[in-house]
Amino acid sequence: MGQVALVLGPCATIRAMLRAAIYCRVSQDRAGADRDVTRQAEDCRALCVRRGWVVAKVYADDDRGVYGSRPRPAWQQLITDVHAGAIDAVVGWHVDKLTRSPRDLEDVLGLADNYGVALATVTGKVDLSDPAGRLVARMLGAAARYEAKDYTQRRQQQRRRAAEAGLIAGWGPRPFGYSDDRLTLVDTEAAIIRGCATRVLAGESLAGVCWDLARSGITTPGGQWWLPTTLR
Repeated sequence: MGQVALVLGPCATIRAMLRAAIYCRVSQDRAGADRDVTRQAEDCRALCVRRGWVVAKVYADDDRGVYGSRPRPAWQQLITDVHAGAIDAVVGWHVDKLTRSPRDLEDVLGLADNYGVALATVTGKVDLSDPAGRLVARMLGAAARYEAKDYTQRRQQQRRRAAEAGLIAGWGPRPFGYSDDRLTLVDTEAAIIRGCATRVLAGESLAGVCWDLARSGITTPGGQWWLPTTLR
């Protein structure tokens, strides 16, 4: 099934080298997503080395919502490669990175049951190769799904109550250029935003504008330095 490698020693033996697929996923759209994927991949590579597995390919899906149902193209390609017999093991940083729902978990376990694929994760105490570990994974997955749905429902209720009370919905720091009520303009900040927009429309780069904001000591409402993604 896997590639064959020669292991030299006092008594030379031949052992199968499993071809491992590393799967990484970032569940939120945030700065540093590439770095997070790189860290996951490095930890997974180290696990493969410890187990004597050969890394066949790294599959990565960036910024795919953990509560949503958007497709994961890299994951779908991994499944296709498993079906084609090109992958013998799947390695993830955590079970939550491999799955987003109980249905996803069953699909992952199906890879082991139907294709003999070995499963391993860097973190967490859930061993998907063990029946007891699979039971724990199913229980944790069901609990996580319930919490996600409950959280979504509570947010919707809060927003509906705020709308009925005539309040502006929103959490986190206020938008730059507006006061805490999210309606009243802050003239000094509004002028800064207009100036930034004028410069970008004239052809200047977002990075250059952010650099000038930093030199002037101008930060976001959360006290952070401006980044091109934030300013955009």
